[in-house]
Amino acid sequence: MTNPTSKSKDPLDTWLVDIAGNIAVSHDGVGLLARIKNLAVPVFASTEHAIEWGSHLNSQEHATLLHIQRTSSNAAQGERNLQRMVNLGTQSQLMREAAEAFLPG
Repeated sequence: MTNPTSKSKDPLDTWLVDIAGNIAVSHDGVGLLARIKNLAVPVFASTEHAIEWGSHLNSQEHATLLHIQRTSSNAAQGERNLQRMVNLGTQSQLMREAAEAFLPG
């Protein structure tokens, strides 16, 4: 009998990369890629827009948003093009605002 929780952390035989360049190296990672694909995060126009959107998330969407936000923040820090760095940093901050508006239900 196998333990399903240990299998989810086992490495995959091959890495999976989605269209956005996100990489999955475990079964948990594949699940995260699916959740990222299913969560349509808008390009926020304002803090108010982010807060309103974030206040309607469920727990799984909130966790996925936090992964996306960390990735965006890391991408902004590593970006050499100043305009792209500012855009990524701004969206990352707005995603953080959306995540903070999450109301656990």
